[in-house]
Amino acid sequence: MNRRITLTIVEGSLSGKGFTLEDRGRYVLGRADDCDIQLSGGPYLLGVSRHHCVLALEPGSLRVRDLGSRNGTFVNGENIGQRLGPDPSGEDSLDDFLDFELSDGDQLRIGCFTFQVRVQEGSAVHEALVDFPVNLN
Repeated sequence: MNRRITLTIVEGSLSGKGFTLEDRGRYVLGRADDCDIQLSGGPYLLGVSRHHCVLALEPGSLRVRDLGSRNGTFVNGENIGQRLGPDPSGEDSLDDFLDFELSDGDQLRIGCFTFQVRVQEGSAVHEALVDFPVNLN
């Protein structure tokens, strides 16, 4: 069955911008140039880590995991993970962070950006997709 995930920024300076995921895989969100979904440009990104969180799209599920961000990753207002203190080595263990299942209608917040999660299944998934990496300037 076809599945498409749409993430639209509903709060923050880039409100109204978004992107679509259809292919199975892992997508890193953050400020760094090597992120799959790159949030860049402007001082409002101070709350977004270089590699903030990762989305895993697999058949039947969409999960998010914080990647040791300083300011945390939130789902529906609940903090699902963040670094507890400074890590001068920059080598936080990903085993310290749990996956969290995302569903249609959930809100994902990283830094000052809140994304609305939409999950669409079936034949309505045949629209054009945004190519990665996505730069939401």
